[in-house]
Amino acid sequence: MSQTSRKPNAPVSPVALKPIMLYDHLPGILAGYPAVLFLLMGFCSLDFIGANKHMLFWIGMSVMLIWYVAFVFNLPKSKFFLIFGLLGTFVGIPVVLEITGHFRPFTRMADFLKLFAPEANAGAYFVLALVFFIIWLGNFIWSRTHLKVRIDESGLTITRLGGKGERFELIGLKTETEPLDYLELFIAGIGSLTLKTRMNKTIFTMKRVIGLYRTPIFPFVRGKHSRIEEMLSFQGKVISVEHQDAVDAAEMSDAATDNQDEEDEIAAGGDGMDSIPQDEPKGSGKDFD
Repeated sequence: MSQTSRKPNAPVSPVALKPIMLYDHLPGILAGYPAVLFLLMGFCSLDFIGANKHMLFWIGMSVMLIWYVAFVFNLPKSKFFLIFGLLGTFVGIPVVLEITGHFRPFTRMADFLKLFAPEANAGAYFVLALVFFIIWLGNFIWSRTHLKVRIDESGLTITRLGGKGERFELIGLKTETEPLDYLELFIAGIGSLTLKTRMNKTIFTMKRVIGLYRTPIFPFVRGKHSRIEEMLSFQGKVISVEHQDAVDAAEMSDAATDNQDEEDEIAAGGDGMDSIPQDEPKGSGKDFD
């Protein structure tokens, strides 16, 4: 009996998804933005550039104010839009009055501020940039050593400072996210992330994950939350090359076993086959009257 050869299926090439690295940050991570801005302001305030030092001073004050609000206060969605509405109201009305010419609030404010003539030299901005850089660097080192999470196609790996690494399968995991501060979300896409098992057991929680959401400042950069959801939904849809090889080997082994069973059954049937009964010769039996 001829045995038909069974050609294994061609391996399925996996779709490569870039691993996702997650770190838990302190509020001081936002110090990186004023550090860069003050560094640029320090170069702009050099004598050979000739920028308006009064204008640079007020820009620096605005940067400090925004950083302080983002560092200290957590603005929920309602308060965030309320502040934007109030700013639009208190800025829009003076703009209309300035344009109409009936009353010029910005002109009067500029005349009043000229009495103070505030300015700062390049050295002051460089010192501020250095201070904010040290704050950012301390937060960066802490975040990289305190808790690190890596998510790839093979699973989820958690590394904690002073503890053993933990590993979980991605199948059945779910995420919960929440933007604790909408100002931080607007600036750097920061949000809180929690991963839970199918039994609703919390694996880990990160209060401040940078780039968790897409931001208006970087509209073409995908948020990490969407990438995590893609990674979780990706499980079970693509078979890796190694796994496919194992499946093909199992199929070939099953086929060989089936063929061997068939040959054994045929061989057993040939030896124990009932012979065709032949007619006994006449007269071999006894005659009865």
